Amino acid sequence: MKVLFMGTPEFAAASLSALLLSRHEVVGVVTQPDRSLKHGKTEICAVKKLAEKAGLKIFQPVRIRAEADKLKDFGADIAVTAAYGQILNADVLNAFKYGVINVHASMLPKYRGASPIQSAIAAGDRKTGVTIMKTALGVDTGDILAVAVADISDDDTAGTLTKKLSELGAELLIETLDDWDNKIPVKQDDTQATHCRMISKADQYIDFSEDSDTVVNNIRALSPSPCAKTVINGEIYKIYKAEALHISGNRHKAGEILRSDGEYIIACGNGAISVKTIQAPSKRAMDISDFLRGKKLNVGVICEKLSQ
Repeated sequence: MKVLFMGTPEFAAASLSALLLSRHEVVGVVTQPDRSLKHGKTEICAVKKLAEKAGLKIFQPVRIRAEADKLKDFGADIAVTAAYGQILNADVLNAFKYGVINVHASMLPKYRGASPIQSAIAAGDRKTGVTIMKTALGVDTGDILAVAVADISDDDTAGTLTKKLSELGAELLIETLDDWDNKIPVKQDDTQATHCRMISKADQYIDFSEDSDTVVNNIRALSPSPCAKTVINGEIYKIYKAEALHISGNRHKAGEILRSDGEYIIACGNGAISVKTIQAPSKRAMDISDFLRGKKLNVGVICEKLSQ
């Protein structure tokens, strides 16, 4: 089939790469506009970089909902989206003979929305997966074409799980397109649906009143980006990795530093965490033993959220 690919980050690039190696023809790529950075610099997304390398026609509309006619001009039989970043309307969905299908990083109807990978880790789930679905007007409500399951390990972060699911999703996408005529769409059970929103700035700050397992899961869910943060002595620190400690009879305040000599232990609402990788303001991320050799964090100081 002739495919118009629509995606933006690394997760989507894996699907585009698989399409380019498949028997299907990629007629063009739609991706988000380049992001403006400080000092006049521009950030080019992973999908655009790959599309440029492959010599594909690239379209970067600010508002895709108004561009159905231009999308038709690509002459695609079907459009494939993967973490594209804009909501499609009926005009866009109807611009292709076989409609639009989406590579979604969860086992729908669980975790419909913008942060399925982070949400699965934060919830402490042991399994997740990828769904190929027919895109409908609702948010991730379309009929399911295929599902693949993946394990979530104790060491998985948003970064490692994104890579795992991007590769799984790319494989499942090609299998779905190759077997298109035999695919029977299955309606989602809306009563089982859960939703996840975009991660806000406030979500990035660690709530030490939670139990230690929840705190560690939230740190994993935000690593390596945008990263879990805490405020220590008025400065913002990033925590990339931590281990849950199940301490009984915890009498300390949530967020209180309990040790900073060789280990960096912070009390939680129940238990504590041992920080393994941390980043001080304007510094690089460091293993905790290296960090504590150059930075003293006093016992008794409270790690806090950013004040609003």
